[in-house]
Amino acid sequence: MTSPDVSGQLATAGMAFGDLVKLTGKAVADTQTKLNKTAADSTTALAKTLVDVIAVQEIDYDDNGDITGAQTFTQQLPLIDFIDPVLYQWTQVRLQGRFTASQFASAAHTDTDVNTSSSSDGQAGIGIIFGGGYNNFQWDDSQVTTDSTFRMDSSVGLLRMNAVLEPRHDIGVPKPRQAIVGPSIGIDPGPITDVGSPETSRTMQVVLTYTDAQGNPIANKELAISTQGVAWAYTGASQTDGTGSVTIELTRQFVGDNPDLTPVDHVISVRKGIVGSSATVTF
Repeated sequence: MTSPDVSGQLATAGMAFGDLVKLTGKAVADTQTKLNKTAADSTTALAKTLVDVIAVQEIDYDDNGDITGAQTFTQQLPLIDFIDPVLYQWTQVRLQGRFTASQFASAAHTDTDVNTSSSSDGQAGIGIIFGGGYNNFQWDDSQVTTDSTFRMDSSVGLLRMNAVLEPRHDIGVPKPRQAIVGPSIGIDPGPITDVGSPETSRTMQVVLTYTDAQGNPIANKELAISTQGVAWAYTGASQTDGTGSVTIELTRQFVGDNPDLTPVDHVISVRKGIVGSSATVTF
């Protein structure tokens, strides 16, 4: 019987899958090039199109941090300041193939048997009715036996493709600026003092300054103060003085016979109405 050989089918399948990968890669590259060109053309069109918009919105606050008014400034700006063009990219393209092949083979075997036998019988005599004669008999027997074996080939292919096209998030258009006109709060760290021998605590003075939009001090205002992980107290009045300042003292307590004296960061947040400021101090 002939032995099956599927090397030809497998070689053909390998070449076909390789060509498919090559053509798919080229198609992805060509598509990405066209996507980039479309994005560039859209960006250029948006940049050249001018519209009347609010370029800057100015918000005014009073000394208590309350909004007293707002003013808008309009001008012609490119449309791209407000509409982001969507830029697409292929983030994933996967090909998976599976091919199974089998071949047909057949064989036949024939056996032939032939048997022949004969016999004869003779008779002689004298008479009117019975005369001399001779009789002969022969038997022939033939037998043919054929055995056949068949094998059927088959070829099965499976291809799967996954592709993901999504917008890029690393490219964008900057937004217009906002201008806020109003008071501001300054946070300035002061001197650090170690208390006790051995040390039982450490203090730091922090000066908070409240000024208007022109930098002039705002007096007689109480500020909302918040600290993280450290206690604080006023060193004097709780309201800002004639220089717009109020001083607080932060206190860090040491616990145990061998405390860790390494300086630690603490965040101070100060607010007055909608106006706020934060700073990190280390002591």
